[in-house]
Amino acid sequence: MHLDPALNMLATPDGDRDAALRYLGNLAERVAAAETGSQVAEVLTEVAAPANGLLPLTREVVVRAALAARALEGTPPGDEPDHIDRLLEITHSMSRAAQAILHARNHVARAPQKAPTPPPSTPRPRASRRP
Repeated sequence: MHLDPALNMLATPDGDRDAALRYLGNLAERVAAAETGSQVAEVLTEVAAPANGLLPLTREVVVRAALAARALEGTPPGDEPDHIDRLLEITHSMSRAAQAILHARNHVARAPQKAPTPPPSTPRPRASRRP
């Protein structure tokens, strides 16, 4: 009997990582194959949407990691500039990047759509002119 790996309750976290990598690869393929601005905008939305976009969610992970690292270190924020402070600064850049991506998404979504190119037609033989 074959059990779909997605249904296996004992699956390892590596399966989640593999699924995430496939998802990112799929986004790259979708944007590479996009033929309209709205298709590009859909992918950019998945990357930067405020509530569930990849970049804001990644930012949340980095913020929580920095705060957890700070708590484990036992040093209050601002005592001396360090790698954790730098990490928190980077999260601000991630927020600005998400906003820039959303602005680009809005721009590309408003761009005029190209008219579809008709498929090439096969030339018809000319009628012969016989006297």
